[in-house]
Amino acid sequence: MTPAAQPHALRELPVVRARIAEQLAEVDRTVAVMSGKGGVGKTAVAVNLALALSRHGGRVGLLDADLNSPTVARMLGLRGAPVRASGAGLRPASGPHGVVVQSMDFFLQGTQPLDWDGPAGEGAPWRSALEDAALADLLGETDWGALDALVIDLAPGADRLPALARLLPTLGGAVAVAIPTRVAMLAVERSLRRAREARVPLIGLVENLGRTVCASCGRETPLFREVDLEEAARELDLPVLARIPFDPTLASAADAGRPFGDAGERDAPAAAAFRELAVAVASFVPPPPEGESW
Repeated sequence: MTPAAQPHALRELPVVRARIAEQLAEVDRTVAVMSGKGGVGKTAVAVNLALALSRHGGRVGLLDADLNSPTVARMLGLRGAPVRASGAGLRPASGPHGVVVQSMDFFLQGTQPLDWDGPAGEGAPWRSALEDAALADLLGETDWGALDALVIDLAPGADRLPALARLLPTLGGAVAVAIPTRVAMLAVERSLRRAREARVPLIGLVENLGRTVCASCGRETPLFREVDLEEAARELDLPVLARIPFDPTLASAADAGRPFGDAGERDAPAAAAFRELAVAVASFVPPPPEGESW
């Protein structure tokens, strides 16, 4: 591809990166939440990780980087929040527990989908570049202010984390979410391999929906028996950060747009697992750039 044929955003990548670095200058750490495939509850993990970090006393931002299917605003009761701007850029929406949120959802009307291709498909060859440019805009045109952590909920796919890492001055770490099935683990292993090739520091694995808790007796029983996540984590040389059980109130809270854990669920096993995850993420120290654990 010749420079003349490249999309404008790609030709100005150093400028884009500088703008993002400027907006993230007061952000202590960026944490990406990823998965190899959809349907594993990645966004629920990202949202509740951000809430748990905030409850732990941190100043937390949350970026919904799933541009085509943004759902963070719905989960936090922020759908329809107006887009506001200041002299420093777009102002993120103020969410529960002080979490500030930016999402493509704020720029779309109702259930309007994004159309990258155009009426005649003329944008199809540039879809990846257009998505990267839109993500760069959400990062670099938002006035994030001073934050202890910016949690980034990525779209599914092994390519999403390297695309993000190219834009950021530094990426403080990534959390991989999986359910304990062979299909899900195959997808997440590919994503983890791609992340290591991109030299992104990996914090660890989160098992989601691997077990359920009886509402009457509190007994935990497996939902899936296909994969021993502890064994898979040892093979991947990563820790299991938390095991989040199935809890129907977690889904109902997300549908209602209220934070899970605010209505009597504080002592629920899922709420405890999110607190455990927040502690692990907050205490993670990235390896040096040339460390063997990258």
